[in-house]
Amino acid sequence: MLFGLFKKKDHRYYQTQGAKFLAAERYADARVDFLEALRLCPADAANDQGEIRQGLDHSGNRLGELNLEEGEHSLNQGELQKAFDHFTLAGELAADQGIKAKATAGLARVQQGDAPQSAPVAAAAAPTAAAAPAKEVAGPYKPHGGGSCTSCGTHAHHKPLEAEPAGFDLAEEDQFHLMVAPLPGDLPARYGAMGSKFAQAYLMIHDGKDANALPVLQEMLLSGENDIVLYEVALIMFRAGRIHESEGLLNRALLVNSQNGMVYLALVQLLAGGGRYAEAIALVERMQAEDVMADQAQFILGELYETTGDEAKAIEMWSKALEMPTVARAAAEKLVPILGSQGRTEEVKYLAKKYLKGCC
Repeated sequence: MLFGLFKKKDHRYYQTQGAKFLAAERYADARVDFLEALRLCPADAANDQGEIRQGLDHSGNRLGELNLEEGEHSLNQGELQKAFDHFTLAGELAADQGIKAKATAGLARVQQGDAPQSAPVAAAAAPTAAAAPAKEVAGPYKPHGGGSCTSCGTHAHHKPLEAEPAGFDLAEEDQFHLMVAPLPGDLPARYGAMGSKFAQAYLMIHDGKDANALPVLQEMLLSGENDIVLYEVALIMFRAGRIHESEGLLNRALLVNSQNGMVYLALVQLLAGGGRYAEAIALVERMQAEDVMADQAQFILGELYETTGDEAKAIEMWSKALEMPTVARAAAEKLVPILGSQGRTEEVKYLAKKYLKGCC
């Protein structure tokens, strides 16, 4: 959970993550990881490519179906802009031609103004989707920018649905919002509000073009300190081997915003990677004191103590983590082999039954 932020990941890592998200019905997150897996997958890994594309199709189709449902609901409520956005995204994301056909038909109805003229002004919005006010529309509807539903809070402007299959290509703005959606807390919204220049730099980083992204981010810092920009520059510096500069940038980011959990995690890993475990532990304890990602912090303490060889302390930290639902399973997975090696079979059975039921 901790020791992977800076580590270079291959296509199988993202393929596995995508499969986990798919099983958990987190389709937008799954699609992001499958797209990254496909980008990194070697040309000679035909079997893996096939499985990744199947995952992309599955997640895209489910997102398409969800957007069809929201599009119909918005259309029935007279919210034509929202309906247009949902039907457009359904057609872009889905691989299934049946879903695409339904999306095309939905768009045709929207553009014909096919909605009740006496529809209520307020409608049930999709979770976290940006909604345009409902309007009475006379004549064919002409779309403008608005919100859409990807089940993860995407807000994007979409082009009209094209007749040909969209394949795996998404508009850059959609790619950006899908990539930042899995970030913790308020970070997806904050990243989304950073503007187009930052989004372009973020996509460059994602494509391995740190050298192109760096001057863009540095120019943004000229107008003022920003914890998100400092964090992204810090990661670039770390990947370039400029560890001291990376650490300085992360500390500056914490001065700007002491509630940014990703900055804490990056700095903890940097310290631990340099063997500075006492400092890393102190920083995680600061996270707990300030109630920043407290569940993750509790789990990470176990990892740090385990790495230093303090097995008893690691057990203590992970035992406390069992009380936190978001990390309880991961903590149990850590505890079971350690307790098993100590012959504590009854505790192992209890943990396996309570926390690991159905675990492969």
